[in-house]
Amino acid sequence: MNRKKQHFFLLLQLFVTFIALFLCLGLNLKKLSNYFQPLGYRYEDAWLLELDFQNMPAEEKSAYSQLIKDKLQSIKEIELVSATAVVPFQQWGKEEKIKYNKQSSLALGFEVDEHYSGVLDLKLVEGRWFKPSDYALNTIPVVLTKDLAERDFKQESPIGKTILIADQPALVVGISETFRENTAANLSPGFFFPMQTPATKYLLKSKNTDNFQLLEDKIRKAVGSVGTTEILIRQNISLSLVQKFAQKLDYIQLGITLIVFSFLLINVFLGISGVFSYNLSKRKAEIGLRVIMGASPADILKQFLGESMVLTTLGILPGVLIVTQLLIMQYLEPYTNGYYGAISIGCSALFIYILMLSCAFYPSLKAARLNPSDALHEE
Repeated sequence: MNRKKQHFFLLLQLFVTFIALFLCLGLNLKKLSNYFQPLGYRYEDAWLLELDFQNMPAEEKSAYSQLIKDKLQSIKEIELVSATAVVPFQQWGKEEKIKYNKQSSLALGFEVDEHYSGVLDLKLVEGRWFKPSDYALNTIPVVLTKDLAERDFKQESPIGKTILIADQPALVVGISETFRENTAANLSPGFFFPMQTPATKYLLKSKNTDNFQLLEDKIRKAVGSVGTTEILIRQNISLSLVQKFAQKLDYIQLGITLIVFSFLLINVFLGISGVFSYNLSKRKAEIGLRVIMGASPADILKQFLGESMVLTTLGILPGVLIVTQLLIMQYLEPYTNGYYGAISIGCSALFIYILMLSCAFYPSLKAARLNPSDALHEE
């Protein structure tokens, strides 16, 4: 009974360790692969300005927003100004329901203006970007990302097609390259549509983004020249620095995950080693009898290492079945998918087998070297 109880807790420990290791690998393998995928835009020559209009009325806010945009555009070091609600590495789109040919799906909506693609060098695959003359149409002009066009239209070109976005008609005028929030983010199918609210964020294109003092001072003076103290500057910084800050947060998150998981592995290693040592200490008579009957130390070692492998298999098998089912049912999307999930399952299982062998090897070796007469005498 005691041995069954000990085996149960050992199997439970192996099961929990497998699940924890799978989640750790599954979530971070996909993130790691994303670092080698293109973002779809360039941020090195972009600058972020974020304003706070405080309690300014909507009409007044709209007028000042346009005035500030004009002031910024007049700065000779600034090539282009885009009013936007979407800032890479910081503020992303919001999920919207889209419908085409009675088929509904979800995609991210990116609220930007007509200059957004120019500021970030966002390339078009097909069609064109929307322009001010499109705003007079009865339908909303939209640019789909390439991954959204491939997902919802397959081989059919969406250019010129009318889709429903939140039950509002929208005309597809172009297709852009895929668009990712940052180097760690997954690809997020989405669409760009014109600004519908007064802008509080601006992306500026300039070759002088590395000259922080120059741009920061000129932008601050341009905002101050509109003649109101109600407008506050919340951010006035290059997009490269925003990217570095976001990357640091990713590193911190990964570091915390590794530290927590390291403590878990250390506890598991010590716990399993202790269980093996205790169990083998209770089997000295069995070991002595086997040696007397002709078993060599190598046979004893192989027996106990084989038992550890059987226990490992019994411990991780339920975990393998559970996570496989979750992957098949796509419950782990978008954190991991079938490909990275399969790699995570294999690596997690292999790691636990190696961990169990390392835990069992020394106690098994010690048992294999036991003197049979001493073992029988002690019993």
